[in-house]
Amino acid sequence: MVLHDERADTVDRAKALFSATPEVQQCYYVTGGVSFMLIVIAPDMRVYEGLTRRLFAENDLVASYRTLVALDRVNAGMSVVVP
Repeated sequence: MVLHDERADTVDRAKALFSATPEVQQCYYVTGGVSFMLIVIAPDMRVYEGLTRRLFAENDLVASYRTLVALDRVNAGMSVVVP
């Protein structure tokens, strides 16, 4: 997801919105062509469409967004091996 601008107030408003949205399971403020990467959970596509409209399509903070749908979880974990 790409914000319209990277001003501190814009970023802070986006962070607050994503933090307050239960469907957003993970949210990362990133660099490299996009502003945020979100992992969301929705029970079906109808709910997902409503969520994407609210968070992205109808959000004046958002310039553009791209949806990727996971077909299968191949590997997931948060542990880091420290030698």
